[in-house]
Amino acid sequence: MAGNGKIVVGVDGSDASLDAVRWALDEARRRGAEVHAVTVWHTDPPPVEGPPPMVGIPYRAKESALADAQAMQDRVMDAVQGVAEGVAVHRHMVAQWPQRALVHISADADLLVLGRQGHSWLAEKLLGSVSAYCVRHATCPVVITPARPTVKAEEHHLVEAPATPGPLY
Repeated sequence: MAGNGKIVVGVDGSDASLDAVRWALDEARRRGAEVHAVTVWHTDPPPVEGPPPMVGIPYRAKESALADAQAMQDRVMDAVQGVAEGVAVHRHMVAQWPQRALVHISADADLLVLGRQGHSWLAEKLLGSVSAYCVRHATCPVVITPARPTVKAEEHHLVEAPATPGPLY
């Protein structure tokens, strides 16, 4: 299928990225576009300012990290095989930090699609957010698919309360 556009989607193996890939494939089918599924892997600890962390980050051989990332991408793409029918899909493995790689690869794209992980506000402040970085720096529109509701969130919404407080005596 000749593509009339390019949709880049981040694939990290999470349920959120699986949802993002499905969404990107559906959108690509509507537009007649091709999908570029991007998995980013790295072996170095993230750059930090200030003193080095007290806990060491274990070193992983690049070959091992690449093999793990490739296997993860294979699992995700196998899970969406039926949705991918009729859509040209290009798979990319990139050794870089996810934020920078996704912004760079999507520079000539029509759309960048990411899955929202659903981390807490504090976790995103401490760890950073790939989605937030991409929204600020990407040169194309960015779609962030919603996080799946957690069991705890679903239980919170299903709490039944009486319409009235009960009999008043």
